[in-house]
Amino acid sequence: MRRVFLGNYDFEHQLASEVYAASGGGTPALNLQLACCWISVAADGDQIYLPGSITSEFMIDLKTAGLPEVEWISAWPRHEEAARSEFVPWGWSEAVAKLANAQGFTANTPDLAAVKTVNSRSFSFACEREWGLSLPGSRRVENMEELEAAVAELPLQQAREPAWVLKANFSMSARERMLARGTGVENPVRDWAKKRFAYQQPLFLEPWVQRSAEAGLQFEIPQQGDPEFLGIAVLLCDDRGQYRGSRICIDAQTRETWQPAIEVGHRVALRVQQAGYFGPLGIDAMQYRDDRGELQWRPVQDVNARYTMGRLALGFTRLLNAGQVASWLHFPWKESYGQPFSKWLRCVADAQQSGTRWIATSPDQINGQTLHLVNGLLISETTEDLYRAEATLMRAVSVLAETSC
Repeated sequence: MRRVFLGNYDFEHQLASEVYAASGGGTPALNLQLACCWISVAADGDQIYLPGSITSEFMIDLKTAGLPEVEWISAWPRHEEAARSEFVPWGWSEAVAKLANAQGFTANTPDLAAVKTVNSRSFSFACEREWGLSLPGSRRVENMEELEAAVAELPLQQAREPAWVLKANFSMSARERMLARGTGVENPVRDWAKKRFAYQQPLFLEPWVQRSAEAGLQFEIPQQGDPEFLGIAVLLCDDRGQYRGSRICIDAQTRETWQPAIEVGHRVALRVQQAGYFGPLGIDAMQYRDDRGELQWRPVQDVNARYTMGRLALGFTRLLNAGQVASWLHFPWKESYGQPFSKWLRCVADAQQSGTRWIATSPDQINGQTLHLVNGLLISETTEDLYRAEATLMRAVSVLAETSC
C-alpha cells in the first residue's frame, strides 16, 4: 500500500496547544522547512505532503543519489484514492487524527490519550524516579513555591553557582525550556513558569550537566508482540543542546558502549506499549561527566513516541555499502550567504578531494524562498574519514556565518 507522509514536526507544540487550550501548532514554518526529510524512509511511489514547489533539479539529484522517486503533493488526494493509501504522520495528535479521518485515509491510529501520556515529561520522569536513574537535584514542581524551594536546594558545582534548566511537560529539542544559574528564580523564568502553572501543568527542574555523548535509541512498538530495537543514531548537538545531526552505522564497539542504555530502553519500550501506544519510538540517552569528572549515564533523557530525526537518519543506511559509515547533518542557512546550499556543499566537497560522498538532502528553495534549515548526508569508508568530513563541514558553516552579513 502506498504511504502518504505528513511532517507535522511541530507535534509537541500541537500536544501543548491541546493542553493549554491555545490555537494551532507553534511552528508551522518548521513543517515546510523539513518536509523533504521523509525522503530517507519513503519508497518509490510514496507521496510526501509539501505545500509548496521544489525544483526538478533537486528531484533529479535525489534520484541520482539512489533515493526513491516519490510524488510531492500540495493537495490531499480524493477520498477513494486516500482510502487505498496509508497515512503516516511524524506524530499522532488530535488535529492530525481528525485530518486523516476527514480526508478518508487508511490510518492505524494509536490511542491518543496514550500518545499524550508517553510523550509527556511526566512519563519519563516517573521512569527515572522508579528505576533510580534521576539526575541529582532533579525535581517535578507544580507551583512557584515548589520551584523556588527546589532551586534553592540545588548543590553547588565545585564552589560555583549551580546551572540548571526548567522544562515544560511537553517540549522538544531546545524549545519549551528555560536555562538559568544560581539559587534564585529571576523574573524571566518566573514569568515563563507562571504561564504554565496557570494551566495546572507541572514543570521539571534539572541540573545542567556536562554532556559527553548522546544517542537516539530507535524502537518500533507493535500492537502485539515484543518491541523491536532498530538501532542507534548518535546525536550531534550544539552547545545549547539543539539537534545538529545524527551519526549512523554504528560499529560493534559503539554498540557495546551504549548497551547499558539500550537495556534500559527496552524497559521503557515495554512500559510505553503497556500504556497503549504503538508505532515509532525514540529514546534519547546521554553520557555525562559529574563534578568529579567521572562518566555517568542518563539513559532516559527524553521519550519520543513519534518519528525522530534519528529514525529518519537510519533510513539512509540503504545507500551504504558494507563497511561504510554516514552522518546526516542539519544546520541553519541564510540567504545572505549568497549561494545555494547544494552548490556550496559541492564546492566544500570538491575542495576536500577525499573519498567521502556529500549529498544535499534538502532543496535550496521552496516556493522560490531560501530554506533557513538545510541538511546533507556524508558517506565515508572509515569513521576517521567521516569525523574529518563532519568537522570540515561544520567549520565551513561557521566561517560562512562569520564572514556573511
